[in-house]
Amino acid sequence: MPSAEPAGAPKKILIRGANWVGDAIMTLPALSAVGLNFPESRLEVLTRPWALAVYQGQPEAAAVRALAADGPHRGFFGRLRLARELAAEGFDLALLFQNAFEAAALAALARIPERWGYARDGRAFLLSRAVKVEERDRYVHQAFYYLTLLEKLGLEAPFSRPRLKPPKEALPEAGALLHQSGGRPDDFLLAAAPGAAFGPAKRWPVKNFAEAALMILERTPDPRRARIMILGGPGEVEAAGQLAGLLPPRQTLNLAGRTSLGTAMALMSRASLLISNDSGLMHVGGGLDIPLAAVFGPTDPLTTAPLGQSRLIRSEVSCAPCLKRECPLDRQHCFDQVSPEKVAAAALDLLRNPLTNEGPGRAVFLDRDGTLIEEANFIRSPEQVRLIPGAGRAVAALNQAGYRVVLVTNQSGLARGLFSLDDLKLIHRRLARLLAEEGARLDAVFFCPHHPEAAVVPEWSGPCNCRKPALGLFEEAIAQLKLDPRRSVWVGDRARDLAAAEHYGGRSVLVLTGYGLAEAKKRKFTPTLVAPDLPRAVEWIL
Repeated sequence: MPSAEPAGAPKKILIRGANWVGDAIMTLPALSAVGLNFPESRLEVLTRPWALAVYQGQPEAAAVRALAADGPHRGFFGRLRLARELAAEGFDLALLFQNAFEAAALAALARIPERWGYARDGRAFLLSRAVKVEERDRYVHQAFYYLTLLEKLGLEAPFSRPRLKPPKEALPEAGALLHQSGGRPDDFLLAAAPGAAFGPAKRWPVKNFAEAALMILERTPDPRRARIMILGGPGEVEAAGQLAGLLPPRQTLNLAGRTSLGTAMALMSRASLLISNDSGLMHVGGGLDIPLAAVFGPTDPLTTAPLGQSRLIRSEVSCAPCLKRECPLDRQHCFDQVSPEKVAAAALDLLRNPLTNEGPGRAVFLDRDGTLIEEANFIRSPEQVRLIPGAGRAVAALNQAGYRVVLVTNQSGLARGLFSLDDLKLIHRRLARLLAEEGARLDAVFFCPHHPEAAVVPEWSGPCNCRKPALGLFEEAIAQLKLDPRRSVWVGDRARDLAAAEHYGGRSVLVLTGYGLAEAKKRKFTPTLVAPDLPRAVEWIL
């Protein structure tokens, strides 16, 4: 529900949007939340020209302005000109999603009285409300990073999926381009985005794109009606041309460099599937909810994964993610283990088994300590059980949405002799009462009592098939409750809580409560999403 607009609420708000397409898309949940908090205010967005189309289709944005750094707003005097333009508009509040010093300086020069944003890049003194960046804010998905800014400013900040809409004027242009290039309305379109603005180290080799695309086309229901549509900006024309040269001409539509972002959005909305590097077009696919397989090399999907239907194929070399634009070792080093077969299989699996909230057998598998309840280093008595704030309401929301909520927990304290089975029953009884007070329930609880080494109780000593990341407890839960693991979600604060998701083809969320922040810092596994806590994870799931 939108918050009641306070007395004296700003009449005009300037949103300084992100500069890059992908970053701009990840600000959209926060933009939506600003609209909920200030329903009577006029919101205008300032961004770079190439990101205009991201914001132009959003209902909260009454207008979108271009910061033309290569035109009238170039250099110091150009920024002064822009500041005067903004000052004449009489904005009451500038909300800065962009983190740069320049964004705060421009708002100050424009004499906007309220200037809110993160205290980054040495700009705190220019802000009327400067929000400190906590350590965990740097590891959460960027969509939540922007929402956290709003939370710390005292605003309501519900999560909503980024939803892109191609500009209406771009739709006929997209149709004409497809027709001129030999496309037909009933084609199966595989979109391919082989470029990436970040740098060459980020680009999966073109020959791999070609091999994966051909594998996918061969496995479509009617390969004769399948086409590969290559998309990209002006800087990606060379890579697109190389890719087109490796594909059958009659099945290839090379449109890279021939479209605006709005037209590219309109074209991609017609695609059935997308394969992409980590790029702006990857996020466009996510915003359009196109099934996509995304390849990550030196960059980090923990904070920038697409928020739609996606499979992430990540480099497994020990030095990734290094975040370098060019590989100091070997340009292809990141992608040694990212084969065309792996990417094609991920894309086809997603095409055949869409990640939706529909259908029977949906479950959310929850870890206990550090995810649902506060971490306490072996909970030995009911008095130690404390729900993480908001966790009860989050579980209730899952119950109401028709998800089965299944607790799966390693309890090696039994094997260590730290507490008994009777103690554990009392602990879980206390947990059930706390959840019931919030209108929530667990559908089942599964626990592993074993420990492979540090056991005191002989019957629970040694290896087992139920201690996470082993699959035994999940197999038992799936069989007993008749669950569909592909439509299920795993939530936990450790990598071992989420390993089963990859095995079954389900989704996973790492929460930064408990041990989650320490796990995120390791950067050695790829959950579908990193969320601040269980309530945020459930917002994304629903």
